[in-house]
Amino acid sequence: MGSLGRHSLVYAVGMVLTKAVAFLMLPVYTRLLSPSDYGVLQLVVMFLEVMSIFAGSRIAYGIFHFYHKAEGEGAKRIVLSTAALLLLATFGVAALAALAAAPQVAQAVFGEGGRYVTYIRLAAVGAALESLIIVPNALFQLQQRSIHFVAFSLLRLCLQLGLNLLLLIQFRMGVAGVLLSAVITNFIVGGFLTVRLLLIVKPRFHWPDAHAFLRFGIPLVVMQIATFTFTFGDRYFLNRAGDTAAVGLYGLAYQFGFLVGTIGYMPLEMVWDPQRFAVAKRPDRDLIYSRVLKYMNVTLITAAVGLSLFVGDILHLIAAPAFHGAAVFVPVIVGAYVLQAWGTFFNIGIMITERTHYYTIANWAAAAVAIAGYVLLIPRYLAWGAAVTVVASLGTRFWLTHVFSQRLWPIRYDWTPVLRLVVLAVCVVVAGALAPQLSTLLSVSVHASLFSLYAFLVWQLILTETDRVAIGRALTRARTRFS
Repeated sequence: MGSLGRHSLVYAVGMVLTKAVAFLMLPVYTRLLSPSDYGVLQLVVMFLEVMSIFAGSRIAYGIFHFYHKAEGEGAKRIVLSTAALLLLATFGVAALAALAAAPQVAQAVFGEGGRYVTYIRLAAVGAALESLIIVPNALFQLQQRSIHFVAFSLLRLCLQLGLNLLLLIQFRMGVAGVLLSAVITNFIVGGFLTVRLLLIVKPRFHWPDAHAFLRFGIPLVVMQIATFTFTFGDRYFLNRAGDTAAVGLYGLAYQFGFLVGTIGYMPLEMVWDPQRFAVAKRPDRDLIYSRVLKYMNVTLITAAVGLSLFVGDILHLIAAPAFHGAAVFVPVIVGAYVLQAWGTFFNIGIMITERTHYYTIANWAAAAVAIAGYVLLIPRYLAWGAAVTVVASLGTRFWLTHVFSQRLWPIRYDWTPVLRLVVLAVCVVVAGALAPQLSTLLSVSVHASLFSLYAFLVWQLILTETDRVAIGRALTRARTRFS
């Protein structure tokens, strides 16, 4: 638990810095790009998700499982080398297919070709190069080198932001500049990390390991099609029912949903995902899984409450007026991404037993709910219909994943503190939403007071005395080391 906390804190600091830099750039982006341009980028991201699905990105999901399953350091290195070469081949083939079919893809996504063909081709090359980073990052996680992981992530971010500013301001390339900066950044950082990886593990391709990755990952590839449907399909329907400006506002609101996962769940996941397979062998596994569940929800739901309360103030301070309307959708989308994190956390029984087709079933059920919402709700309610649909679909995914995992590999979770936390969070967010319209300074003060009350109640009602003592000791050690 101590190791989990220490490395999670490092990842959290890195991700907070990453998002802080990105948000500092938001005033620049919202003035150099229109809501329509932002909507175009959202649709390009939608295409990238489709491409990564068919390239087999979820094959990499088995790296941690098969690494821990392998006997001996030599076998572990072969697993990593095989994964890197396999992903390089599958993403390369997918990128070549996307380059050849770019005119048809642009017509299907945007309803016309023109400059959109260039956008599709740039995105395809950027995605292929980004695949070079997957296995090196997995190795950092396996070796618990969280500082290395964060350092390279921040290097990649700074390089891409610098190129964005150059291409947007100096060369006025618009959307094409954003996509080109990703290509250049992924080539530099991905190339370096891949060379470093292959020097460590040596380039060896082991067909039995590749077959194991494919057997484990192909059901997840099929699952990813469903994941794409309920994560990005709403942009397509919203574009058809409205326009790219509506997609842009909704897409900006969606970034706050992603931000909840990035700040509240991913730092812990970066450490927990490799370790949970090792914990499965321990006799006290149920106790550890329950404790991690509580701590995960404290960080996740606290991030959700903070973003829901302050999003309107943030957008009024840093975004152009045309983007302020995105704030009203954020609390609903943030709630959906709490369910998204739960669906990922509770898949341990499916992964341990290697019955990944059950995860596919859960995701396809969520996709069916999403499609029904897209057809019935988006044409009538536009972005509100999309937001409600994502809650329903991700709730379905979480519930089925939990049911299947418990049947395959039961764990006795302690849900009491989590349910108390959820009730407390909902009450605070609703109180913030019902507050009258105020000036920015007064609004920030009211929201800060509500968040302080929430934090106090979490400290007193959710965390135990043991938790509070452990946190106090950790803070004392941190102050001592800093001094």
